[in-house]
Amino acid sequence: MNSALALGSKPLAILAVVGVLGCDVTIKDGDVSVRHLQGRATQEWNRKYPLAPKGRFEITNSNGPVEIVTGAADTVELTATIAATSMTNERAGELLRATKIDETVAPDRVAVVTQLFRRDGNVEVSFKVSVPPDAQVTVTLNNDTLKADGLQGPVKAMVVNGRIELTGLRGTVDAASVNGPVSVKMAEITGRVRVESANGQITLEVPKDAKATLTARAVNGNIIATGLNTQEVSGRRIRNLESQLNGGGPEIDVRVTNGRISIEGK
Repeated sequence: MNSALALGSKPLAILAVVGVLGCDVTIKDGDVSVRHLQGRATQEWNRKYPLAPKGRFEITNSNGPVEIVTGAADTVELTATIAATSMTNERAGELLRATKIDETVAPDRVAVVTQLFRRDGNVEVSFKVSVPPDAQVTVTLNNDTLKADGLQGPVKAMVVNGRIELTGLRGTVDAASVNGPVSVKMAEITGRVRVESANGQITLEVPKDAKATLTARAVNGNIIATGLNTQEVSGRRIRNLESQLNGGGPEIDVRVTNGRISIEGK
């Protein structure tokens, strides 16, 4: 089932419009333009979806943070807080009503995509989500932070101009960032882990007794490895590192273009 729901429609929470002080800064051809945004409109959007065992949850958000935790075994629960700012309350309300959240719902897949209208103002959507522990999770995010904790299934994340903070993971991981740091803390290594950043520090934490095959590359930066039985001297600053951890196992591939890689065994 596919649907695209405007945020001004009746099933959604009541619209609240209040005046606040803010500003929007635009830089074009070296000139700086500052607009003071005194209008604000907010709305809360709640959903609950059934999801089959090992089903897939996907979320794409153009502007705003996403936080994901584990919840009930067969349910995805989602709360979105939408905030629009513009020159006046009336205009902020128009931006809010033009914002949409598209839903694709099937027994084994739930996908949510924001469609933002930001002319003469700004719209931010903040998501808080709980998913089944074994869910397959895919996140695409711009301009803010992704946080996920306790997920046991595969996680795939792509963030542009923002942070990635993943903790307590037990499944496969594919996390990449453009212009932002990445922090991944693995509770267990059960499959391939890939972490990449174009411009930003990478911090990876793995169990010190994990069996894995580690490859790390820093093009413009360095690698610091501590608490692990690697072939390199612990703590030595290097640009390339290849090592069999505790006899080898699933691949851990860590790469940064501009930044530092810190790998720690806990």
